[in-house]
Amino acid sequence: MSDLGINNQKTVSNLFNKDGTYYKVFGDCPPTLIFIHGVGMCGEIWAPQVEYFFKKYQVITYDFLGHGQSPLPKNDPTLDDYVEQLNNLVDSIGVSNFSLVGHSMGAIISVAFARKFPLKVNALVALNIVFNRSEKTQKDVLLRANQVLESNKILNIENTLERWFKNNISSAEMNKIDKVRNWLKNTSPKGYGEAYRLFALSDKVFINNLHQLKLPILYLTGNEDPNSTPLMSEQISQETPNGSSKSVKGEAHMMSYIAANKVNPIIEQFFTDITKNTE
Repeated sequence: MSDLGINNQKTVSNLFNKDGTYYKVFGDCPPTLIFIHGVGMCGEIWAPQVEYFFKKYQVITYDFLGHGQSPLPKNDPTLDDYVEQLNNLVDSIGVSNFSLVGHSMGAIISVAFARKFPLKVNALVALNIVFNRSEKTQKDVLLRANQVLESNKILNIENTLERWFKNNISSAEMNKIDKVRNWLKNTSPKGYGEAYRLFALSDKVFINNLHQLKLPILYLTGNEDPNSTPLMSEQISQETPNGSSKSVKGEAHMMSYIAANKVNPIIEQFFTDITKNTE
């Protein structure tokens, strides 16, 4: 049984749409929440969110291009290819209106999707998003992506885990970190490298390009995240007409997985407040 085999719920599992995207649907009653993972991960990373939200929402998780069980359809995919993957998925399963929660690269995809298809998205939570890195930092990230693509190996996994899980050392936390380590090791290097390359290049695409984005967006990160910093979330929220930002004390990049008890209530309150304000 996978992490997403939650008991006592209606689960439609092991499904592929016509493009080969692997996805799961939990529950059948709107409103709908769609979760988008980050580089090196898969839909299974959202198990704590599925368990928390499925009783009040229809929850959809999926593997983005080149990750998990979803194929990488072509060489040198663009950010728009990841956006269109999600659009093809929601069209194929008949979901026309939903909210998005994206993590890291998934947060970038979420914002890009909302820009292209604003009428489909009610609200958005962007977790641990990167925005307007320094030129040196961007070059360092791009170098790591190119090293993965050239070597066909996902390199420096332990260094990655150190950045992602700063200060998480309990036995329960180490068990979760082991799962993430295994997901990284089992990710396609090609799929990882292509997504990571876009992750390196896409943090500047939203500069001066968010003024038409009217939906509510919460940019949420950890105050211990060295690369997706609270300052980045604050800066991008200032460029978003209906944006806000928050940080979670003591948490780093993988806070939604390792500290779901902190993150899930913030996400829930954000969506609840939006519903109250529209009634």
